[in-house]
Amino acid sequence: MITIAKGDKGYNLGFTVTDDLGVVKDLTGYTVKLKMWAPGVPGTLVINGTCVVDSAALGTCHYVIGSTDLATAGRYSAELELTTLTVTESTELFTIIIKESG
Repeated sequence: MITIAKGDKGYNLGFTVTDDLGVVKDLTGYTVKLKMWAPGVPGTLVINGTCVVDSAALGTCHYVIGSTDLATAGRYSAELELTTLTVTESTELFTIIIKESG
């Protein structure tokens, strides 16, 4: 679970991609996207953005939080989608909580 303050923007949200056994996934040749949606509404993506692969061999990447990405507080479902020319696979779902900031 990731918790972020509502309205935050302009910084990197980092990820390390692993398989079902916890082994780091080599991201060589993959495009990685962060997809985030309100639970029960998977067809309406709040975030559908491309991540920057930092180290393909180490499975690390990041998404730069945009100015409107965290506009609405709430609990969201998310996943990373990994694609090549012939493969599309998604990570396990995880939760992103956007909290009201003080």
